[in-house]
Amino acid sequence: MTVSFFFQTLITGISNGMVAYLMVAGVSLIISGMNMVNFGQGAFYVLGTYLTYTIAAKLGFVPALFIVPLIVAGIGYFVEKATRPLFGKNMLYIMLLTYGVAYMVCDMMVMIWGYSIRLLALPKFLQGGVQMFGISFPIYYLFEIAVSAAIAFAFWFMINKTKLGMLTRAIISDRPMVANLGVNVNQMFSILFMIGIGIAGLGGVLNAPVTGQSPKEGLSVFGNVMPILVIGGLRNMDGCLPAALLVGLVNAFGAIYLPQYYNVLPAALMVIAMAINPQGLFTKKEGR
Repeated sequence: MTVSFFFQTLITGISNGMVAYLMVAGVSLIISGMNMVNFGQGAFYVLGTYLTYTIAAKLGFVPALFIVPLIVAGIGYFVEKATRPLFGKNMLYIMLLTYGVAYMVCDMMVMIWGYSIRLLALPKFLQGGVQMFGISFPIYYLFEIAVSAAIAFAFWFMINKTKLGMLTRAIISDRPMVANLGVNVNQMFSILFMIGIGIAGLGGVLNAPVTGQSPKEGLSVFGNVMPILVIGGLRNMDGCLPAALLVGLVNAFGAIYLPQYYNVLPAALMVIAMAINPQGLFTKKEGR
């Protein structure tokens, strides 16, 4: 492997990891703040991709980058309302309900866009490559990294430096106490769910020009990022980013050095991480 090819593969892995982070961060936020696993996250990620095909064709890719996450978040508001009666009850019921929602969303995408796999043409200003240190890097991959990094920083800032983040952390620690203080916990749930779903929709927007997808992949794409969620820690929002980057890099370099094992590498990494620390590779072990 030449130096040029190594760095190009490195950028590819980082780019893929950063986009995957957008979906995983939303899942982690919903698990941590609402104590529920949203199996519909993948469907909203793919919905973001298909909405981008339509909106970008009419308004352009850049407007779609802002509009699509808002639409997906708005849909998430109604999904949260539908699942709310099951909060605090059997987790299996919530998992089955969110999977049912994912199935419904995927069927609606088939009705609107059909089964055909689509790929969005890159805007001209994002085509081609940029030369750095004598190496050509795809402009769009750098764009994905920049946008995802900005969202990661905004997500961290929200959780650690804002009133919303303070309330979120309080709900994670002691939900009944927060409710007794007069905080509208149900409203908080709606906000958290919309943010989590909206971030996934943004990931779908960034994915539209890179990977062709069919609507039914909304049922399976969540499983593809499950290793990231487990490696980072189910309730560890800070672990999402390093875990996503780790899996992205393993996938990128694994496709070159171990192509015959490419599909099992993330799962193998997840098993190793759980053996080291069941709470997540980037989560402090209990008792420490």
